[in-house]
Amino acid sequence: MLTPRITAINPIEVLRYLGGPLTDIPDALLQTVQQTATELQSTARPKAVWRIFSLDGTALLGTTLSLSGVDIQRHLTDCTKGVLMAATLGADVERLIMHAQVSDLSKALILDSCASAAIENICDNLEADLRTQVEADGFFLTDRFSPGYGDLPLALQSDFCTLLNTQRQIGLTVSQSNILIPRKSVTAILGISNHPRTTRSSGCQNCNLFETCQIRKSGTTCQAD
Repeated sequence: MLTPRITAINPIEVLRYLGGPLTDIPDALLQTVQQTATELQSTARPKAVWRIFSLDGTALLGTTLSLSGVDIQRHLTDCTKGVLMAATLGADVERLIMHAQVSDLSKALILDSCASAAIENICDNLEADLRTQVEADGFFLTDRFSPGYGDLPLALQSDFCTLLNTQRQIGLTVSQSNILIPRKSVTAILGISNHPRTTRSSGCQNCNLFETCQIRKSGTTCQAD
């Protein structure tokens, strides 16, 4: 049984989301981030759902869904199956951030960044668990690829959620503008192949925020060296 969980909220990752200093970090700022991360983690109620589909190229067999875009075609090359997944921190985190926005905007910003780091940690852990399970059966898992990455349309959020029945399973819905609700949630697909696959680079060129990223424009990146 795969259990969605937060194992750590890395303060450095939080500072990257905030666009703050990554070296010579003031002790007071680091302490505030750590305390806020602890509060966020105690509030979060991680939930996740996943489902395996057979693939014909980028078409999910047994459904009407075929994934469009050159990037996802490349990502799923030689994959015979795909794992759709969705994860969320839950509505309690959404309410925590909204309450802070009324009384303490600085704290709200830190909470929001902690939540972003937390949902990524949940997805990383779930991906690692799925990889262990798939490899135990003699197959190999790609890394995850989400709607909005590269040229994979963000509108596919709705299709992913429908196929996973996320509203009933984990309380996750999609707005008319294709935003996940609660916001601190992720949908993704991972391919299953009979041979090892090279994972995608996590550099700026592969990020769907490449053109608008304020961190990159400031002369740094959100990736560790």
